[in-house]
Amino acid sequence: MPFAILFIACWAGFYTTFAAAQNDETPPVDTITLNNGSIIYGTVNNIKDGKVHIATNFAGKLAIDSSQITEMRTYNPVVVKLSNGTVLENVVIALSDQTPILRTLGTSAEAQVALTDIVALNPEPWQIGEGYKHEGGASLALVQQRGNSDTDQLDYRIEGKWTGDDDRFSVTAEGELDESEGMKNAENWLITSKYDRFMGGTSYLGVNSSLKQDLFADLDMRFYLGPYFGRQFYDTNRFKLSAELGLTYVQENYINAEDKTYPGANWTVNIGSDVFGDDTELYFNHKGIWDLDSLSDVVLDTRIGLKIPLMMNIQAAAEYSLEYDSGAVEGVDEIDQSLKVRFGYRW
Repeated sequence: MPFAILFIACWAGFYTTFAAAQNDETPPVDTITLNNGSIIYGTVNNIKDGKVHIATNFAGKLAIDSSQITEMRTYNPVVVKLSNGTVLENVVIALSDQTPILRTLGTSAEAQVALTDIVALNPEPWQIGEGYKHEGGASLALVQQRGNSDTDQLDYRIEGKWTGDDDRFSVTAEGELDESEGMKNAENWLITSKYDRFMGGTSYLGVNSSLKQDLFADLDMRFYLGPYFGRQFYDTNRFKLSAELGLTYVQENYINAEDKTYPGANWTVNIGSDVFGDDTELYFNHKGIWDLDSLSDVVLDTRIGLKIPLMMNIQAAAEYSLEYDSGAVEGVDEIDQSLKVRFGYRW
């Protein structure tokens, strides 16, 4: 019996010592101290748009505005990409008085930077020049009506975007095919492609091209190609704003009317927001072409819509579009409007 008691006491002492040693080896968690004195414990996993993102055990993922933070300490080494393209590895962050100090573990090297100079923590390969990030989607609106009248409507859109560290490609294909009482009353398609080269900061240069056919507007083909200058004025989930302005060569071939070519000025304005909730997108997309040979002729395409996630990567979208062509051929309306509801898949 005394031997058993001695054995249990020794085992308990050994286990306590081992557990303490294990706890000593457990790395401390990152901490954020707020203006009101509250301390948040977790893992800082990103700094973006003036917000520090931290994963916690008690409240999941939090995004904290930097103006609410008085101190921050990270203990898990990360890779930091700065706005000037510099990538620092094996770094911990100490923030005080709104200014982070980046310390490289194992060395005496440290750097003091503004919070807005940190582009990403643990950036993905495409963010440091290795490959491209691919995004895209496909959506479909299909209406079939049978009864007093037979109507079939098909509307489709396919989008793809490849973003690298210093450039971006995008392609969009869309079309519409409507039929009523066995007779077509709409048949059109549009393919647009763009290439952007980032200049540093928020500016970029690009080239865009487009092919469009609309048989019921007497348009056999409209082709344009040209360079532009663009700028991303705002790029946050709550508010995105970009605009582009350039010159273009336009060729319009008609089925019955006389064909024409002309130099043009073209522009685009894109606005987006997740004001209705995470993963939603309220958007306004506008583009135009101005005929510089005939200054009274302009082609405008404006779209306002809302995308809402349903489940997994499936989403619904409602969109109002207005197309205006002041140079439309005789017998064709200058204004074409539509309201559509789409269902699609994004990747």
